[in-house]
Amino acid sequence: MATGAGLGGLVTALLPLIGIVTILKARSRRKNGGPAPEDKDFEARKAATQESERRMAAYLAQRSAGSYHNANDDEQEIRR
Repeated sequence: MATGAGLGGLVTALLPLIGIVTILKARSRRKNGGPAPEDKDFEARKAATQESERRMAAYLAQRSAGSYHNANDDEQEIRR
């Protein structure tokens, strides 16, 4: 039981220390002009959002241009 309590205290003490070291390393990397780490998930989400916005803008432009017609439900289901 005492060993478990000792390890719990050690982990509790080390986690904030690791976080502080990580923050300081990142800060020094930014100050020195080092390259920013790539976030591929963020870039993929950003590209998907831009594509959605482009499609919505095209849809709204088509709709306001008068070439949009209100199709009935059967035609919309066929197009899907």
